[in-house]
Amino acid sequence: MLAGLMMLAGGCQSYERKPLDMDAMRAAWLARSPWNQTVREFAARLEQAESGTGGTTTGFDPSDGLTLAEAEAVTLVFNPNLRRARLEANVTRATAAHAGLWQDPVLGVDLERIVSGASGGGGNAWVAGSTIGITIPISGRLEAEKARAGASFGAELDRVVAKEWATRSALRELWIEWSAACVRVEVTEDVIARLGEVASLADKQGQAGSISRIDARLFRVELAGREADLIAATARAKELELQVRAMLGLAPQTSLTLVASVVFDARTTQIDALRTQLDSFNPELIAVRAEYEVAEQSVRTEVRKQYPDLVIGPGYASDEGDSRVLLGLSLPIPLWNRNQQGIAEATARREVARGRFETTYEHLTSMLAIAFTRFEAGKAQRELIERVVVPLADEQEADVRKVAALGRVDALLLLGSLNTKYSAKIRLIDARASESIMAVRLDELMGPPSASTTPMISLVPISPAPTTSVDAIAHVSTTH
Repeated sequence: MLAGLMMLAGGCQSYERKPLDMDAMRAAWLARSPWNQTVREFAARLEQAESGTGGTTTGFDPSDGLTLAEAEAVTLVFNPNLRRARLEANVTRATAAHAGLWQDPVLGVDLERIVSGASGGGGNAWVAGSTIGITIPISGRLEAEKARAGASFGAELDRVVAKEWATRSALRELWIEWSAACVRVEVTEDVIARLGEVASLADKQGQAGSISRIDARLFRVELAGREADLIAATARAKELELQVRAMLGLAPQTSLTLVASVVFDARTTQIDALRTQLDSFNPELIAVRAEYEVAEQSVRTEVRKQYPDLVIGPGYASDEGDSRVLLGLSLPIPLWNRNQQGIAEATARREVARGRFETTYEHLTSMLAIAFTRFEAGKAQRELIERVVVPLADEQEADVRKVAALGRVDALLLLGSLNTKYSAKIRLIDARASESIMAVRLDELMGPPSASTTPMISLVPISPAPTTSVDAIAHVSTTH
């Protein structure tokens, strides 16, 4: 007993409290920046992996402004949802690392006192014995548990990969939306400047009696309205920029210049190639397939549990000074229970996983058809506006300004031409943004670019908590 207790005390872990530190957390958050060495190193690895090159890369340089491609690397490192997903992956990693361990031996002590008989009135009337029970896993259950835990960790990594890719796509859409808002601000500022010039001209001609005061007032009313629009557009652009910073995992006050870009080109727009890429590389589909493998391993584990493990119990006893060696054997008989409930539940969950894979594939295929249709429509609309509407609006506005310069101002015509040009530019911005967002969704459905057939690079924290001001991360390439 003493030896067993000493072994127990030496092998068990001790509890150590680890309270939350709000000040340290806030300081670490404020210290994050794209210039962090961890971000730079990961950006280089990401560029090498997705370009298929093994040489040194120098594309990441946020000093001249953070582009969308550079922002994706920052997001993969600092995004709050991804950091939490990687911490959650550590749970299944811990389970996999310690799965399939033998059960601890059981120490038993028996004390018996003879109260009647030959020794009842004296002598050593106590019988003492001790045994240690050891479970021998002959059923194969431990191997099955190891396989299931490994499959669960692999599925969790695939799920993290899918979240990484979905986060990159969400950042791209948000970046395009923010960039379009910035361009709208620029267009609104331009039309305000033009309205200001025309309103000044109209005031002069109104004072000269060339046009009525009512017509001249129209330009001031329109100018005030556009100035109000500019306030709203500027606020919207600022709000979207703050959303981008939040997705990057950076504090709002971080000194950073973002480079706007409305244009995004999909890697391919051929529907057959898109379907092939979706079938082979879509991260969501890969994750659901991995979850089905977990269900398979669960059925295997539950089936193995119906077979018994052997329990042996060697021991030692003393009876009236006589030493005895004991050996006990026990083997459960799978007669009535046979783990029927566990097997039935695991089998049902496997069918659920199969149905999830089938419905996920159907949903993704339908989303691909919808995204492709919208992309084609957006592209056609953008080309028409770019080729016909904007040039005609520019030509109309130029002709009206020439006439106005000669002193013959038609207030409604001039105002209408300015509004037409403004509306054409806004429609072009919206069409370009819509086309780019659909291109992002096509890329999302295809899956991440890679030089091999493995899923995209995944980041998993080395420890459950940051060890420095930046989350400690390790590079893991999932090949399952």
